[in-house]
Amino acid sequence: MFGIERGGDAFLFPGYGPLDRWLFDLDSRLESLRRRDFGLQLVGPPPRIVSHASWVTDARFARRLNAQTAEVVAQGEGLLAGLAAPALGEPALAAEELRRAVGEHGFKGVALPSAAADVPLDTPPFEAFFATCAELGLLVFMHPTTAADRPATGDFTLLQLVGWPFETTLAVARLIFAGTLERHPDLRLVLAHGGGAIPWLAGRLDLGYFAPEYEANPDCRAHISKPPSAYLRDMYFDTVVADAAALEFLISRVGPERVLFGSDYPFEIGDAEGKASLPSIEAMPEAAQRLILGGNAGRLLSEAKTA
Repeated sequence: MFGIERGGDAFLFPGYGPLDRWLFDLDSRLESLRRRDFGLQLVGPPPRIVSHASWVTDARFARRLNAQTAEVVAQGEGLLAGLAAPALGEPALAAEELRRAVGEHGFKGVALPSAAADVPLDTPPFEAFFATCAELGLLVFMHPTTAADRPATGDFTLLQLVGWPFETTLAVARLIFAGTLERHPDLRLVLAHGGGAIPWLAGRLDLGYFAPEYEANPDCRAHISKPPSAYLRDMYFDTVVADAAALEFLISRVGPERVLFGSDYPFEIGDAEGKASLPSIEAMPEAAQRLILGGNAGRLLSEAKTA
């Protein structure tokens, strides 16, 4: 597994460095929310703690993470709600542990990595986990992590800038083609970073579905009954795309009812206080603003079951 070390007044994560102070400075986090008049922020452990190329959370560690998230939420003065860390390292226990976290802590969502170490999430061992997420109506927030270390992403911060959005793209493409979304139409999957490249590549995925002759692959049709692009309307996307034109494209592609305001708080490679996305959102019709800035998330959370 791994460890987080204390170094003076900071916390250090091996292979990453000092963790952003706002990850553990609750007073600063609450001040940020109050200053911006935010009603609720969903919180959970940093994704790389849940899964990375060489480790993934087991049931015991998931319980510890979930207990700590519950403690933070209890100190959040009503401004915070927790996302459960799933025990993907023990797939046979993942559904049971998720029910435990929801029942014990009242979580209405899951902080889902894009893979369980190097194991894709569309594989059969995780079927019961997704069935439980759908049954409970949980908000399943997928934030990417690294499934395989690639030397080419070791420079220029390319792991975070390019590698992680494409981890989401690969994970979701597999979930579509493997039929996970088709088998669980009630799954409320919310994708970080605007879904990576999925909204842009949906038509290309359709090419694989429709290829008629020498590039036809029967696997691209074996588990789904409609083109891959049709499943975009079964997912949700956050606003952390860092570009006004990209955000406008995303909203036009899936509709404002499928977009949730996100921040990647508190990381610098994100949109911690919404400075990149809010100008575009505030220029939209009021009805669309209401949906994106809270209506969609509020509806999803209100429909989730806690027992």
